[in-house]
Amino acid sequence: MKVKYATLFACAASFAALGLVAATEPWFGAKIPASGEDGREDCGMSAAKVFDSPIPGLRRIGTLAIPKSSDVSASSSASIGFEGLDRGLFEPEPTYDRLAAVGVKRARVQTMWSRCEKEKGVYDFSVLDGIVDNLSRRGIIPWFSVTFGNTLYMTNCFTGAAVGCVPTLYGDECRDAWCAYVRELAKRYKGKVMHWEIWNEPGTGSFWQPSKPNAAEYLALVRLTGGIIREEIPDAKIGGTTASAVLKSWERQFFELGGAAEIDFWCGHAYGPIPERVRYPQTVAGIQTDFFVPILRDMRRFVDSKGGSHVELWQGESGFPSWFPANHWLYDEGFCKEGWQSQANQAKWLLRRFVTDRRAGLAVSSFYQAADISRHYSMATTTQRHPAEHGILNGWTYAPKMSYYALGHYNALLATAAHDESVEVSLSVPKGAGAETVATAFRAADGKPLFLYYAAFDFSKTYVGCSYRARLNASLSVPAALAPKEPVLVDMLRGGVYAVESSGLEDRDPPADGRVAYANLPLVDYPLLLADRSAVKLSD
Repeated sequence: MKVKYATLFACAASFAALGLVAATEPWFGAKIPASGEDGREDCGMSAAKVFDSPIPGLRRIGTLAIPKSSDVSASSSASIGFEGLDRGLFEPEPTYDRLAAVGVKRARVQTMWSRCEKEKGVYDFSVLDGIVDNLSRRGIIPWFSVTFGNTLYMTNCFTGAAVGCVPTLYGDECRDAWCAYVRELAKRYKGKVMHWEIWNEPGTGSFWQPSKPNAAEYLALVRLTGGIIREEIPDAKIGGTTASAVLKSWERQFFELGGAAEIDFWCGHAYGPIPERVRYPQTVAGIQTDFFVPILRDMRRFVDSKGGSHVELWQGESGFPSWFPANHWLYDEGFCKEGWQSQANQAKWLLRRFVTDRRAGLAVSSFYQAADISRHYSMATTTQRHPAEHGILNGWTYAPKMSYYALGHYNALLATAAHDESVEVSLSVPKGAGAETVATAFRAADGKPLFLYYAAFDFSKTYVGCSYRARLNASLSVPAALAPKEPVLVDMLRGGVYAVESSGLEDRDPPADGRVAYANLPLVDYPLLLADRSAVKLSD
């Protein structure tokens, strides 16, 4: 089989920068003229402004240092979405250095069959090579979502990129062409890509065409595709996936049919207004609940019971926009207003999502996505003319949003830390927080304790006038043996680091009950972190 490669990727990148790629990629959507954000005051900033004025007992000593990707361990749990480049939904070149500067360690990349084989049997991997190589040389580990079809072998596809069109459902020629392409992928990226997730959201009609979602059909695709990859890369990690954060009937059927034997990791997708809750309540130990952590721990038990104790649980895609179009699917019809926007709320959601995932035992969390979609966005059956703005970078200027910096703060302290539920951390708010509160402990790679707390407020309601305002009467109690000797408080949203003065401590000497309480602390709707000064690196 003939394989053709581009002469210089740099030339392709130059054409992309000039906006010329669309001329040779007819399925790319039309450009959206400008961002939906209009410069209004950010409605999500009210709680964060508690740090704008002096706080009794706290003294700012500097700003949290953000690591580069090359300095972050491969054990990092944080990933960024690099999807949609099969349709040119953003330009990758302006993102690479930005992502590397905030410690992004993993990136989910789709394998874009439609862009790599435009003539039957002839492969041009120049675009995918450029993505993998640019990420890798900056210390970012790409992982593949092996997904979507090719109109050379398929008919009646909604898009030229054959989004959601399943190659095993289009006849023998298409199936054979898919197998050949997957084999070329595996040969080419052996030693460069270790994790290979099979397909994207196969449990939804938007990405399982021309059939309806079928667990047995999906399992067949995983066996076929994963088998080819393992023939070429025996130690490859194969992943299954779903559109849901939880196991509904379709996902349970996959495991009932023996799916665990075919995979090494399982990727759920977590979207919703409140990161600590799921959109579809589940029954755990006979009680119906929508709390994410107990549901995911119950999911762990189920997967184990189906022969999947070796299967890592990942959160392979999640997101919350900084700008919404009207009637966005996250909300009931008629509730979401055109132009709802808050960079602060998107950043808070990211922090809370990643923390919640770690509390639930998930090994990796990925945020959708690197940059806003700046073109019309087509899936298997529909097109969004102005999709919600999910990027941590502005899709027109590539300027960082608040979520970009929040991710950097997470990477600095929590991405390589381990959740330690054995440590009892309690949070006291005398008059109540007005929301569920979270208080928990992590361990840095060197074992140093990191104490994290916040109010799990539904900040999405700020769009319609209900605004959460920070309190200054929180008390955080930790075991005396682990209490920081030189305590500092880190604002994970904006990166400020504050010394906790003696006036902010209760029971400075270890009390009889063996605990130390830090009093008069701020309580906000996103994670704050208490640690010893030695565990926190400053940039200034």
